[in-house]
Amino acid sequence: MTIRNLREANEALRPYVPMVKELTGKDTVLDRILPLMKALGDPQDRLKIIHIAGTSGKTSTAYYMAALLRAAGLKVGLTVSPHVDSVNERVQINGRPMAEADFCKELGAFLDLVTDSGIKPSYFELLYAFAIWTLDRQKVDYAVIETGMGGLHDATNVAARPDKVCILTDVDFDHMRVLGNTLAAIASQKVGIVHDHNHAFTYNQNEEIMEVFRDWAKKHKAPLHVVAEEQGDDLPAYQERNWNLAYQTYRYLEKRDDLQSLTSQVLLRTKRISIPGRMDIRLIGGRTVIMDGAHNDQKIKAFINSFHELYPDTKPAVLLALKTGKEYQKIVPLIDSLAARVIVTSFATTQDLPVESMDPRELAAAFPKATDVKAVPDSSAAFRELLSGPEKICVVTGSFYLLSQIRNNKNL
Repeated sequence: MTIRNLREANEALRPYVPMVKELTGKDTVLDRILPLMKALGDPQDRLKIIHIAGTSGKTSTAYYMAALLRAAGLKVGLTVSPHVDSVNERVQINGRPMAEADFCKELGAFLDLVTDSGIKPSYFELLYAFAIWTLDRQKVDYAVIETGMGGLHDATNVAARPDKVCILTDVDFDHMRVLGNTLAAIASQKVGIVHDHNHAFTYNQNEEIMEVFRDWAKKHKAPLHVVAEEQGDDLPAYQERNWNLAYQTYRYLEKRDDLQSLTSQVLLRTKRISIPGRMDIRLIGGRTVIMDGAHNDQKIKAFINSFHELYPDTKPAVLLALKTGKEYQKIVPLIDSLAARVIVTSFATTQDLPVESMDPRELAAAFPKATDVKAVPDSSAAFRELLSGPEKICVVTGSFYLLSQIRNNKNL
């Protein structure tokens, strides 16, 4: 198949989107992905992998982990989801999305192999398999992999070499229809990425979560490293936490694999990388616009704390959209405490999961009557409304899908 640009790439991927809704939540994910990986020659078995699961912080931790390895002079691959700006973010090499021409050429060859296999994966499964297949062909020294949802039944969990290193970020309630209604049930899905003899790194968390982690690690003879939290003031608090978890993992790899010791100056540079959609600050229309894809109460709390560090005593205008099924009752009071004015909107997009935004009118009605809140269903019009007010600081949050839609709108 010949694919000439990213527009054509997205068109070629479109037939796999309906499979997302059909297959999400069925505990047969590995039953689909394993035959596909076998048809591709099992590239995951040839890669040194750092595998990251959790509810909050896993994308940032993945970016920091890749940056630390790259700072040691290594060739590093990274795959994350969802993408924010363009689909080639799914395959990153040495800190950059794969060049459009190379991405499209590789994707065309890959889709021919998938067609020949007769296997019909979902959009996420397909792009994960493509990323691993490509990173193997690129001969990266390490591949940093972010799970999609959960871990145990996640398509990324075909990576099972004993030398795989796992990072378990903070666990909280999310995707409960699929992962379970208790912290223990959710934790059991997240820790499922840990295979026999894998070393796993995490922070000390709720005892209900830690008990699951310890039991699983013991069963699989997998050393569980509980990382001490370290204070720093180079990053917003939650990003400092994510960076430290990645750094402590790097220190283990430094000893195990005889990697380069990084100087304090080099470490500081790894903290300054840009992570799409995480405390992403831009000047737009004379306003400072902070875009952050926080989409549950744990993440929004962390964002608000970091926002107040950067902009104390500031009440921004906030543009908000939430996916259906989110616990908006927990999120609304947090946004209400932050904002001078709230615009509630919607989005229409699908990547890895079946995605529908909550009706903005229903969400707006959940705010207290005294709140200055307005429902503007069209996201383009809502963004213009955000910038039209008196506030010099504006926030866009609630969903990476909203961020993607705003950032890819050429008319804004």
